[in-house]
Parts: sequence; C-alpha cells; structure tokens
Amino acid sequence: MEQKPSRETGEMIVQLKDNVSVEDFVAQTGMVFVRKLKLRKDYYLFKYDEVNHKNGLDSIPVLSLETMAVSYERNKYQENVPKDYTPSDSLFSDQFHLKNTGQYDGKAGVDANVSPVWDLGYFGEDITIAIVDDGLDHAHEDLSSNFLMQGSWDYCLDQNDPVGTTEDTHGTSCAGVAAATDGDGACGLGVAPKANLMGRRFLCSGVTYGELAEALSDESEGAFHVSSNSWGPYGCTEGNGCTYYEQSSVVTYAIADAVQNGRDGKGIVFVFAAGNDYDYGGDINQYEYAKMAQVIGVAAVNIDGGHSFYSNGGTAIVVSGVSSGYNSDDAYTGIRTTDRASTTSCRDDFGGTSSATPLVAGVVALILDANPNLNYWQVQQIIIETATREHLPTENWLQNSKGYYYHRHFGFGLVDASAAVNAAQEWDANPTFEKFETNLQTVNKIIPDGGSTSNYLVETIQVNSDLTIVGGVEIQISITHDYIGDIAIALESPSGTQIHVVVPHNDLNSDLVNYPLFAKNFYGESSKGEWIIFVYDEYTIGEGTFDSFKLIFYGTEVNSDSTPTPTPTPTPDPSDEVSISNFVNNSFLLSFFLLAIIQFIIF
Repeated sequence: MEQKPSRETGEMIVQLKDNVSVEDFVAQTGMVFVRKLKLRKDYYLFKYDEVNHKNGLDSIPVLSLETMAVSYERNKYQENVPKDYTPSDSLFSDQFHLKNTGQYDGKAGVDANVSPVWDLGYFGEDITIAIVDDGLDHAHEDLSSNFLMQGSWDYCLDQNDPVGTTEDTHGTSCAGVAAATDGDGACGLGVAPKANLMGRRFLCSGVTYGELAEALSDESEGAFHVSSNSWGPYGCTEGNGCTYYEQSSVVTYAIADAVQNGRDGKGIVFVFAAGNDYDYGGDINQYEYAKMAQVIGVAAVNIDGGHSFYSNGGTAIVVSGVSSGYNSDDAYTGIRTTDRASTTSCRDDFGGTSSATPLVAGVVALILDANPNLNYWQVQQIIIETATREHLPTENWLQNSKGYYYHRHFGFGLVDASAAVNAAQEWDANPTFEKFETNLQTVNKIIPDGGSTSNYLVETIQVNSDLTIVGGVEIQISITHDYIGDIAIALESPSGTQIHVVVPHNDLNSDLVNYPLFAKNFYGESSKGEWIIFVYDEYTIGEGTFDSFKLIFYGTEVNSDSTPTPTPTPTPDPSDEVSISNFVNNSFLLSFFLLAIIQFIIF
C-alpha cells in the first residue's frame, strides 16, 4: 500500500533565527515572501521563484536554510477526512449517549453521566468549544444562539463565515453533540448546552499545513478553551491495511504551543478522534496528532459498553465515549444530533469516534465551567482518574504499578462527567509540568526474522530524571524494513509495567524515521530507572534494522502536589488479564500470537 501523498504547494514554512530578517532570507535564497503565519512564534511562508528556481523547492540551497532557519518544512496540502461512521440503516430515537436507561436493548448506565452535572448547575457556560472540521451550520435552531462568528474562520474560502457548503454535514453534527442548546430545539441537547461554539472549517481540498496550524491556534482568529477534532488521515483499505502517517512540525508546534501558552497560560484542551479503521488494523499511533501527549485521544464504545467495531485501538488512547454501534441483538444504534439543510434538520445515525470526540469535548467544557483555573494537564489527569470501567468488558486490562488499569480499546475507561466535575471542584494542585528526553540511542542491529523464540532485540536505557508520568511516554524510533507492518514494539518501565506499543499489522510501506509512538498506560509511574524496549519481526520475509531510539517523558516533578494517587476501582478477574511479561522468556512467541488474535479477531 502507498500512503496517499501530500500534495506540494510550492511554499516553505520557515522559522527564522533571531538575527535573520525576512529580507536577508529572501536575498540569500531567492525565494518570495508570502506572509507571516498567525502563530505565537515567528513562522513565515515563502514560495519558490520560477525564474530563480527551475526545479522548484528542490533548488533552494540546503546550506542557506540550515544557516538561517531554526526549522523549515514544505507547506503541503493537508489530506484529512472526517472520522465518522454512517451505516445505511438507523434505529436510534433517543440520546442514550447522555442517559442510557436500557433503551434499544442497551446496557443501562453506559452513558456520559451528565445529568448529575446539570443538576449542579454546570452547563459549560462561558466556555468556548472550537469545532475544527468541515462547515458548521450556525443558522440551525439548536446552534444559532451559542454560535460565535468572532473567532470562526473558513480556511477553505478564506472568510469569516464557516458555514461551508450543503455537503458539509459533519461539523454541524459534531457541534450538536458537544453543545446543542436546551429548550424547544428539534434535535435534543448537547453535553454542554450553554457552551459557546466556534467553527474552524478546514476539511476541504486545498488547505495546507500552515492553515491547519492556524486553525488549531488560539493566536489566529479568536480565543477558545476546547478544540474538538473529529478527523484524521485518509482511511485504511482492505487488503492493504493501514500505515504510519507523517506529522507536520508546524502543526505539532501549534498544538504544543496552545497547550503551554493558550487560555492565559492554562492551555487549550485538545480532544482528537482515535479513528475508525479498526477492521483494517487501524491504531491511534498511526495517526498524526491524536496520539500526542498534549492531546486527549478518544475511542468509542457502543450502547452495551462494548468495543465499537470501527474504533481504533492503541496505547495513545486516553478515554472512551459512547457512540454508535451494534447492540447484543446485532441492531445498530446511532447518535441523535443536529444536521444541516434547514433550521430544524436532525439525524439519528451519527457516530464513529467522530461523535465520541465532541462528547468528551463537551465534558471538558463542563469541567472548566466547574473550575476554570485548571490547566490542560490537570484536565487530562481528571479525565484519566475519573474514567470508569464499571460497564465495560472485564477482560484484557493491564494494571500498572500505581494501580491504574489500561485497555488498548478503551484507554483508562469510559468518560464520566459527574465524577470528573466533582473532582474538578476539589482540584487545587498547582504542579510544575515538565518534558524530559533522553539522548538518541544508536542501535544499528539487525532484527532477526520471526520463527524462533529468541528472535527479538532487547535494548535498555537508564533514565536518571525523576518525573511522575502524566502525559505519557513517547518513543521516537527509527527502523529500516521493507515491510514495516511486520514489526512489533513493546516497552517496559522500571517498575515492570509492559505493553505492546505496536503490534504487527498489514502495512506494505517501508521504514520508520524518528517516528513518534506514544504509550499513556504508564500514568502515575516514575520515569527514573531502567527502561527496556523490545523489537520483534513477526515474519521471515524482508530483513530489518533497529537503527535508533530515544524516550521522551511528559510529567510532573516528583513530590509535587499533583503526584497522582490511585483511585480504588473494581478489579478485573486476574485470569482475564493479558500480560506481555513473557515477552522476554521462552513463551514469548505464544503470548505474542495470542495477543495478536485478541487484537484483530475477538474484538
């Protein structure tokens, strides 16, 4: 399979060094200045000159770029699609995702548990949710009263109004799930019915990395508190499977910067869909931005609390939200929310991780309504520590050394608005959040092909920095292999917690180069000590090399007030738990294939 290539714009995004002016850069490179991006740091757009650069951007002297720029990258068109799942039939007629009483043969209690929050008087008032998506039909009866034109923007048409075309239904539906207003509306309520809505339309042909960065930045058109993102790369295909998609450095900067500096230094809260490619081996770690430490990645569960058949798995998922799927009687239920085409249009077939994501964004708005002083990292902590496993399957949870349970399908569990708001009201910690990265570890070892219990590589690294892990552990890894889908990667913490970060999947692309993978299951553990990384090649076709890696930790200072204390939770039957502790002994091969079968067949 070949990843759909990002189309070139003929432009370059450049962050100039402090002693270099735009005029100096133009004079040295012969490029043409376009504009400054609307970001907190000074990023500029330049385009090649047809006279000076016969071979386009390839004609720009690399030495000049490296001498004059802090960073630079080609400004490509951002190729993304909405992350919803809409079947041909729909049986839904009530908002079970908000209050599940067992309607449509669902399991009572499998919902966002928002009613107790409303009873406390929290509705998301004065909190703004940016819907970064396609068009938002703000004339809709359920959306018009809380829509903000100021701060909205259409990056497809370069105009203030994000309504889009009649084909743009996705953003309108997401907006309804997050914040459809109460009253006489036609489509029910959103999770945070008094929150403000802002539309950032970018899902169209022609939007670039630079424009997406602006859409995600609070420095662009107006301030917001929560960013809801129900989109991701073009989907996987049957037979060809899924691949790893590249990140744009300017987009990752925009997210990280907004978390550090946005909302008056408390940080924008980013919520991203985990994706809907599970049937083809989809994993959140293949996506560009949903996996980041500064992002709350959201998976989906169905009306019974089971894994929604489309929802991607992976070790970067933080939490799950109730969305569409099939119940125990194999009947499909979708989410009731707003649709466009007229002021009273509704739909009852919305779903996918697209619907679970604005649901969680709405819960974040309720949390910030209850305690607007929380920073991004504290919101993520609250979401993690209050997530519930009560109505979810009991098998295949991994418990870390601090008592937190994690599942590749559900993250830390199902989002619980009531528990989260109650925790937010009492949360007064003011920690120092830090990022620590190790030096690059050069390995350059052949990865033995599969077929023997001893065919794996084991590399260790000693970490002296002592952080309490909050945002997760990032592995930046380089592997050379003709078929990168053959490779499995696992990580073990100093306290003995192990997890498969990557499982083999159908991906015929080659190589990973400094590729970021995230594991969020180490929450609450210490970074200090010996970490172990395992790399395994499942098949005998194609030889690979483990080139290099480094680890990056996102957490708080040890002994700070924010050090997590595990909350007692129901303990799953130990006989049902999946462990990869045998990864390093003679039963590794059997446990590996059992895990692969569970991942790709049972769920």
